[in-house]
Amino acid sequence: MSKKSVELFRTGCPGWPAGIEEISRQRELPSRGVPEICAKLAGAAVGALIFVSAAFAEPAKPPIASDHISIFKVPLVCPAAPHIGCGSRAKPILVELEKQNAISEAWLNREGTLLAIVWKPEVKRNARKEALTAALKNQGVVIRELGSSDRKAALAEFPSSKEWLRGNDVDRLSEEEAGIMAARLVRRIKAIIPLDEAKALLIERQSADVLKRHLTGKLPDGTSPKEEIRKVLSQHLEEKDVGVLQEKLRDYRPGSDQP
Repeated sequence: MSKKSVELFRTGCPGWPAGIEEISRQRELPSRGVPEICAKLAGAAVGALIFVSAAFAEPAKPPIASDHISIFKVPLVCPAAPHIGCGSRAKPILVELEKQNAISEAWLNREGTLLAIVWKPEVKRNARKEALTAALKNQGVVIRELGSSDRKAALAEFPSSKEWLRGNDVDRLSEEEAGIMAARLVRRIKAIIPLDEAKALLIERQSADVLKRHLTGKLPDGTSPKEEIRKVLSQHLEEKDVGVLQEKLRDYRPGSDQP
């Protein structure tokens, strides 16, 4: 197609009415035929786009054979937020499990109550037991494999990107936990000293950031999260109020039993 024809098609498509008039004047194409030509060109473009998208799309991951999956009951619920799993507790366990040659994947459910192990296909039962023993020997956690009915129910939901987390993904649980603890801390502060909503929001956000970095191992070595939160308070409160809070909150721990 000539350069001039391409330009005519471009300007003659809907949205460029002046182009249609130009085509009509030059009598190279009847104006009534332009929309039809444009429609055909648009259809071809969409078809090409679909083809390219399909060509570069990731292939669907094949389902995991159920006999390659073991699911265990685990005590990894977050003490400060009992509706989610404890990311900081679970992360080293998941990482250690996936270091084992027999294990392909290790997952924790969002509630922190179930652990799913995906075994490599060739691994026998004895090797599975040895891998679990090696991975968990220094973790201080006791696991129990689910019975057939509970296992069937758990398998129906595994793996779900929303309900199951793998490796570093459990940091999302730690981030959620940090937010819950920070909100709880601010409520406690409000019960001790007057605090307007603007300052309360700033303290909550910055305290959550400190706790998030603490729980995900991103605070520098030797840095105390308690001291970092004191710095946050000093930025927004009078020194006398910071002193009062330090005294009143000396033994405070923002656990689930705290207001």
